[in-house]
Amino acid sequence: MTTLNIEGRRVRVDDSFKNLSPEDQERTVEEIAQSLRIEAGSSERRGFMPNLNQGIAESVGGLVDFVNPFDQPHSLNPFSGGTGSAQTAIERGMDAIGTNRAQGAPETLLESFGRGTGQAAGAAIPAGATARALSGAGGLLGSVADDAARAMNTPGGLLAETMAGGAAKTGEDAAEAAGAPGWAQQSAGIAAGMGAGAVPALARMTPSAIGARQLGRAVQSATMPYTQSGAREVARQRVQGLAGGAGRGEELAREIANGSEIGLTPAQMTGDPNMLALEQTAARQSPELRERLSQRMDGTSDAAAGTLRGMGGDVGDAQAFFAQRRQEARDRIDGFVRRATNNAVRPVAQRSEAENSVRVADQIRLAEQQADLEERQLWDAVPKGVQVSTGNARRVANELIGGTPKAQQNDIPRVVRDLLGDGSNGGFGEYETVAEMHGLYSELRRVARSAMAGNDQNRNMARIANSVADSILDDLGARGGGGTVGKALNEARAYSAAKHEIFDQGTVGKLLKRTLDGDETINPELTLERSVGRGGTTGRLGAEEITRAADTDATQGSIEDYMRSRFDRAAFKSDGAFTETGARNFMRDNRETLDRYPYLRDTLDEALRTQSRAVSVGARGNRVRADMDNPSRSSTAAFEIAAPENAVDQVFKARRPSAEARRLAATARKDDSGRALDGLKGAFSDYLIRRSGGDTLSGVKMQEFLGSPERRSALGQVFQPVELRRMDTIASELRKLETARKSAPDIGALSNRSPNRLIEYAARVIAARQGADLGGGAGGSIQTAQMASGRVKQLLGNLQNDKAEQLLIDAVEDPELFRLLLTDPGRIELKADQVNRLAPYFTGGLATQAEEREVAR
Repeated sequence: MTTLNIEGRRVRVDDSFKNLSPEDQERTVEEIAQSLRIEAGSSERRGFMPNLNQGIAESVGGLVDFVNPFDQPHSLNPFSGGTGSAQTAIERGMDAIGTNRAQGAPETLLESFGRGTGQAAGAAIPAGATARALSGAGGLLGSVADDAARAMNTPGGLLAETMAGGAAKTGEDAAEAAGAPGWAQQSAGIAAGMGAGAVPALARMTPSAIGARQLGRAVQSATMPYTQSGAREVARQRVQGLAGGAGRGEELAREIANGSEIGLTPAQMTGDPNMLALEQTAARQSPELRERLSQRMDGTSDAAAGTLRGMGGDVGDAQAFFAQRRQEARDRIDGFVRRATNNAVRPVAQRSEAENSVRVADQIRLAEQQADLEERQLWDAVPKGVQVSTGNARRVANELIGGTPKAQQNDIPRVVRDLLGDGSNGGFGEYETVAEMHGLYSELRRVARSAMAGNDQNRNMARIANSVADSILDDLGARGGGGTVGKALNEARAYSAAKHEIFDQGTVGKLLKRTLDGDETINPELTLERSVGRGGTTGRLGAEEITRAADTDATQGSIEDYMRSRFDRAAFKSDGAFTETGARNFMRDNRETLDRYPYLRDTLDEALRTQSRAVSVGARGNRVRADMDNPSRSSTAAFEIAAPENAVDQVFKARRPSAEARRLAATARKDDSGRALDGLKGAFSDYLIRRSGGDTLSGVKMQEFLGSPERRSALGQVFQPVELRRMDTIASELRKLETARKSAPDIGALSNRSPNRLIEYAARVIAARQGADLGGGAGGSIQTAQMASGRVKQLLGNLQNDKAEQLLIDAVEDPELFRLLLTDPGRIELKADQVNRLAPYFTGGLATQAEEREVAR
């Protein structure tokens, strides 16, 4: 409150006056001054006597209100609206009978003295009566009351009481007018009251003071909840008693000191049944606390889920990074396949197989024609007109004719009989030209060949023909190689033999063979297919014989181009797909032929190797891509394509979740920004939340999940050990919360030091007795301690507010307070902030604090 001096009068205003602007303050003062001028005419309400009457009304009414438990509405009051204030009733009664009483605060020291005297007079008589009533109670209280009754019920005591009251009120108002704080005003009132009460008997001391000290010690324990140090001590004893002693209390205090991840209350942090019972008892006593705790419990599960989610980031960041990584992997695979395909050799034929065959056939015929020409030239070089002896030929022929059985005489070629037989007409003479002799030789060789041809072979005819032909060579000199004729003939014969071997036998002979009608037996377009194309030894011999017949670049090029075409046909399907089996079979079947063409062989080997590698890389790439895109095979794919809330389900469905989690984490850690790993953590956190109860998290379920070695190992691939321990803490706290929701043991009242009426009466008696002691039997003074009955009521009303209970109620939500109550004060040194935290629960000067609270309101 603030006191203003307006036109010579003191006026109390609320402290909010100070917060007004200068203009508003001036208007307020003017309004108050106007009101004072109006009230100035009521001079009968000012002065000593009106204030004396008002003091009596306040004192008597205040004491009645004090002893009346039903004046205010409360849960135990049978009167729903309360009986009302006795002071108000007395004031109305005085007004009704015309008693002049002051209204408002005293304005002069004389009025203050009158007000205090009236308060003392009104309080002295009931106090004396109370003391007389309690004097027979027995015990310490009865002894004190008896002592007080003898002092208060004397004229001197009554005089001292009233003097003390007047002086006390005067001193208090004077201090207020001087602008002193509330505690200083209280002190001034006490000092003035004690001084006035002590005047009649300062020289005397009675044993009453000793009784007062004894009574103080006796009621110390009962009043402890209402004193400065007592509130804390009572609360501490209560909490430590429930904890099981100071040692156990300090253990629980350490639990609270560690704090809570999800916002548990101090009692919930301890998990102790009695601490939870204390919390529930406080909630039952304080509806506001109960509502706050209910809301806090409802929000704790959300706080736990929020804390878990806060350990990770946005799942979408991880999914986006994984999608990017998988696309990069696809691009790399495509690059490998593309390079392998581009590097694969595929021999390309310049011509078709038919074209190459025709070219080879043409080369063979061209070579045959050249051979025929050279053969003719050689034979033309033989001197055909030279005469040579026919002796050897005629001798051998006649021996064969004579030595052949009659049955086989037909085996002797007719030309032998006609030209060489004895007695033949027109046969050869002793000498014939080379031309005639070579002509017979050629015919005999033809006959020999014909005899061995077909199905009806005549070997004997062939033998006879060849024997005569050989004898002709002797006559020509070809067998010995002597002479001009023999040499020329041998050269021609050797060339003809070689030509016959090359062009008339083997593969080339077959290719050049003609039908009786002169047609080609084998179509030129099939030349290579019927020779080189047969593969194996046949193909090799065909290539060798063709090359011997026509060893030209065109022939070699055509054969190689044909082989490339055949390889391409065997190794590649119509759609261009390489078939390794076909290529290897071709290489195996044509290895002998390809060995004759090393460069072609190496080219085809390179084609086989590179094409096989390309196919292998492509197949492997396709498998990898397929597996990479298959959610059942790739945890990365499953994570990427799943809904964010189900991103890691596939991990924990796997046979070894830890291995799948390790792969995901390894990929996520490649993100330099760290968002991918945070997102992965977020996904794992969401999964843990879902497996732990979802919207209503269960500590039991979470601990069960975290207790699985494989699941914990999977989480450990993503989270750090400190984060896993934090999850354990959250699970443990959720379990404590579940326990806190259950009914705790009954521990009785919140504070085992509850207020009672006996203490209130004792306080009144103490005040009266102290006044009697100072007055030496002359009264005075309840005002000395409490400034008359109105002040006593105010003070005792404050005492009714059990500071220990309030401390316990507030500590339920204040971890630091709760921890301090659990701790033995002898083992710790309170810090400044801890002292400040406890300060509101120290009653100190109770009356002074009450005034300060009223001002604050």
